[in-house]
Amino acid sequence: MKIEKFNLDDGTYIRYKKIGKGAPILLLHTFRNRLEYSDKLGKLLENKFTVYSIDLPGFGDSPINLNTNYNLDFFTKSIVSFIKKLRIKNLTIAGESIGATLAASVSVELPKIVKKILMFNTYDYDSYFGEGIQRGNFFAKFILFHVSLPFVGALFSSLENKFILKNIMSGGFFDKTKLPDSYLNLLCTSLKKKGYVYHFRNVLSQFNKNNGIKELYKKVGVPVKLFYGSHDWAKESDKLETQKLLNLDKFHTIEKSNHFSFLENTDEVSKLIKL
Repeated sequence: MKIEKFNLDDGTYIRYKKIGKGAPILLLHTFRNRLEYSDKLGKLLENKFTVYSIDLPGFGDSPINLNTNYNLDFFTKSIVSFIKKLRIKNLTIAGESIGATLAASVSVELPKIVKKILMFNTYDYDSYFGEGIQRGNFFAKFILFHVSLPFVGALFSSLENKFILKNIMSGGFFDKTKLPDSYLNLLCTSLKKKGYVYHFRNVLSQFNKNNGIKELYKKVGVPVKLFYGSHDWAKESDKLETQKLLNLDKFHTIEKSNHFSFLENTDEVSKLIKL
């Protein structure tokens, strides 16, 4: 399937692809991933939906602008522009991690276009750099602590390789075998991309509990479903706070699942989306 480019206001672009037929659904990936994160899920949805998958700005093979502040506002505006210019209507958005928080922020901007959002493992609770990721395992905690340091953090981040990436990401899987080596190799192609270290550290410094997402949650007016893996990085108190802010009666739990449910629990996620 052909991957296309959508130009952003900062002079860069994001990659996207469109498959299937039916009502439109936009799939938004987690931090550190790329549009291919949703490939397996998209295949299970294409008979019922027109499926749009995108690189979030600066991720995957989409270029990085060193003068762009990759914060909630920029990500939201970029996705809103994508939806408007492609003239997508009656849209469902399913997002995971920061993709889930962006589903909420985009729905606030486009309440007449977005008809429903499905939020998986929202990442909205960091009180320090990469707190959620650091909850994955000791290795992730060690690496992210050093990446967060001023001055030497950028140098430490530039040393990232397949071994480091694999061990950090494994902290987001209940079943470590669900992280395919082929996909890990694909992720590694971004490591030497121009601006990668800047983007990595900039995004993680911006996506935290004080970036405005909590106030936006209160403004969400479209139907919402909230899902968490049974072993997600979010604490019970984090989950309940997000549930309350979204004015929901409950959240749903995906058993034997951690943070990367689109990859690890693809079949179940597809069924939840189709409900």
